[in-house]
Amino acid sequence: MRARSWRVFDTNIYVAAIREGENGAAFERLRAAVPRTYLASVVSAELRAGAVDDAGRRAVAEIVDRFSRARRLVTPDAGSWNHAGDLLASIWRKEPGARDKVALLWNDALIALSARQVGATVVTKNVADFALLRRYARFEYEPFE
Repeated sequence: MRARSWRVFDTNIYVAAIREGENGAAFERLRAAVPRTYLASVVSAELRAGAVDDAGRRAVAEIVDRFSRARRLVTPDAGSWNHAGDLLASIWRKEPGARDKVALLWNDALIALSARQVGATVVTKNVADFALLRRYARFEYEPFE
């Protein structure tokens, strides 16, 4: 990871960090990157949807609150929403084999385009889907290693 670049971590990295605990690779990577990290509001929503108990909901609320207080919560603007619709329509038209994935790509498209709004790179374990999106929109992503 380039030390000076801004990052937006995909939901799967936060989930891995929660599952692995404080001694895990994902948690350490997040901790090291926090000074140069934005939280995508789409990731916040996905984390909230997956928080099934009180402890999980409190943990997610605390994470979101910290990013919000630091003014590093990024939300897709109208242009990003429209661009996401256009790029998913392009995938539908140009890649018939990926049509079954289009409905599942909305959140990833919005995360990617939100990251682009602030000049950040998306860090993800979901490289295949972001590679597909990258063929239709300019944004930066890198695999979680």
